[in-house]
Amino acid sequence: MTRHSRRRASLGIGVAAVSAVLLAACGAPGSQGAAQDDALVPKKPAKPVAITVLDGAGDLVSSQATLQEFAKAHPDLISSISFQSAAAPDVAGKVKAQQTAGAVDISLVLGGPDVLGAAQAQDLLVRQLPQFDKDLGGLDTVQDAGMKQFQDLADGLGVLNRYNPSGPLLAYLPSTVPDVPTTPQELLAWAKAHPGKFSYAQPANSGPGRTFMMSLPYMLGDTDPSDPAHGWDKTWKYLSDLGQYVSSYPSSTTILNQQFGAGQLELVPTIISFDMNNRQNGTWPSDEKVALFQKQAWVSDGHFMMIPKGVSPEVLYVDLQLEKDLIGEKAQAATLGNGTLTTANKNVTTANASPDARKLIEQFGRPDFYPKAFTTGTTHVPLTPARLQDAFDLWQRNIGSKVGG
Repeated sequence: MTRHSRRRASLGIGVAAVSAVLLAACGAPGSQGAAQDDALVPKKPAKPVAITVLDGAGDLVSSQATLQEFAKAHPDLISSISFQSAAAPDVAGKVKAQQTAGAVDISLVLGGPDVLGAAQAQDLLVRQLPQFDKDLGGLDTVQDAGMKQFQDLADGLGVLNRYNPSGPLLAYLPSTVPDVPTTPQELLAWAKAHPGKFSYAQPANSGPGRTFMMSLPYMLGDTDPSDPAHGWDKTWKYLSDLGQYVSSYPSSTTILNQQFGAGQLELVPTIISFDMNNRQNGTWPSDEKVALFQKQAWVSDGHFMMIPKGVSPEVLYVDLQLEKDLIGEKAQAATLGNGTLTTANKNVTTANASPDARKLIEQFGRPDFYPKAFTTGTTHVPLTPARLQDAFDLWQRNIGSKVGG
């Protein structure tokens, strides 16, 4: 079975729970009101506009050069393009502050479901789909069934620009962990036997942390993996038990990666991008290995391009052109080798990678492991943005606040 056919067969779980209700919030004072933004129509600018891109997901590593090339190639549309980065939990606050002041300078936001969920809860985003699908070139031309189901998580408020099976995987060194756990129960037993040597970063600030958390309801057989508040009894019990042997939960994946690389931790959950990048940049030893679980429950990952309410029709026009370019084949091919083996464009695979990217994939992409790994187990979309926020809150209240207790 091919990777994409497997996704089509297994990605249905959780999509039916996509929230269709947005919290009612006021539009930005002195700028576009909520009703006006909903009716916002893109207008080609008569003179070039300044564009600011806010990245809350680390996407600029692979997309900044593409954005700069687009700006250089379209001086009639863009007078300047600047870039900002923020931690995912801080993105909505930055956008909200500008909207409250009536001066929205942020043109485009890059972020995952966590960023989108926080912005959705405060009604900060322009609804892009289905009304602007033609402006984007038609998403059905670039998205397969799995990508489409991940796209649906955005409820029309974002456009998918990164997509991959993600994880979780267990990272370890064979010299220190000769018998790596392959089930949650074995992991718990290992952590008990090696207190303080296993951890994961706080899920609200960590892709691997939340991926590990979201995979457990499937592996443990919880009643409703899509509902952390009412269907995760086994997961919360398991994480509480596991927490007895965790010394601390790092506040970011970066800190966790450094602790693992320094030998302070011997076993950590990870995802494909960090497995590749940490060996490439030397944070992790070159002989680091990753392992699947026996009942591997992949949780797919993706990032979205979002447009804040309060942008002008002219900026909206340019934003849509930028998004169309970023989901195109050239831009998506440029993401390969930068911690990704898959893209958000069904027409772009590792076969489309540049010679330099192919070398990186050959060296750091575990060609003897990942292609086969993608056909193992089941793949599921993550929680909807609203329920992901619920999971973060429940984790902090029931797990994170009791570390060492």
